[in-house]
Amino acid sequence: MDYQPQNPPGGPNGGYNPSPYGVPVQPIPQKPKGQSMATASMVLGIIALASLLLLRVTVPFLIGGIGIILAILSRGGAKKMAGRAKAGIVCCIVSLCVDVAFCSFAVWLAFALPRISPELTKEVNKICEEQYGISYDEMMKEIYEMWDMNDFR
Repeated sequence: MDYQPQNPPGGPNGGYNPSPYGVPVQPIPQKPKGQSMATASMVLGIIALASLLLLRVTVPFLIGGIGIILAILSRGGAKKMAGRAKAGIVCCIVSLCVDVAFCSFAVWLAFALPRISPELTKEVNKICEEQYGISYDEMMKEIYEMWDMNDFR
């Protein structure tokens, strides 16, 4: 043991001072449990919201779900949830709701397009014919026939 005049035996740290300059070593503050999971949840929520701007469909579902799970797990046995975990849950839920609304609107638009705008349907038919070799109307007819055969069973 290294006894120094500034740190006598029986003093703080038992008289041992590992610092070569005689300055006492400060204890490292401990983070509460789950703080890193709460931070990860908040970051994933922000990424999920940002991915909506890029019109990605699967990213908000995957990242948002993982973010919600991390926020719930970050709570541990505590009664209250950390602020970062709350922010993460809010961001993830908002991104999931907006993504579901966007997907629902896209499906509705695909089936309602001929009734809404016949001119736009002609343009879509032309583009689909060039790209896929089958028109939009023919694709929709095949989908309707497939649904009639299965009768949703």
